[in-house]
Amino acid sequence: MPFEVIDHTADTGIRVWAPDFAVLISEAARGMFTQITDTEAIDVTTVNIVAADGIDKTDLVINVLRELLFLFTGGNLLVRWFAVDTADGNAVSGLAGCEPFDPEKHPVRNDIKAVTYAGGDIKVLPDGLEITIIFDI
Repeated sequence: MPFEVIDHTADTGIRVWAPDFAVLISEAARGMFTQITDTEAIDVTTVNIVAADGIDKTDLVINVLRELLFLFTGGNLLVRWFAVDTADGNAVSGLAGCEPFDPEKHPVRNDIKAVTYAGGDIKVLPDGLEITIIFDI
């Protein structure tokens, strides 16, 4: 399991493990959207380009997640997957597989309002990377 849901007072969060930075971002995106709805019910009908930058790697992960969350909150699109295309220094671009939100098909589990910095430091492990991300609900 590349991520797990963690308890957090009045919020929700995930702890993500991955062998490298690109996979860490992809798994964090998957983890976030599984908090929003059943991602298995998302049938990709469109692919969107998503790009973000940050002052460091942790900031970059959080900013990518914020851009993906905006696809939902501002664009009414749910994300099934995010694949990093390029990761250059403190900038990332990639593709997000999306479907328009349909409340009949996609019941909302958690209404995520924001991606926070709480607990958001990337840890280097012997077999890869780990990050904990807390979402404001």
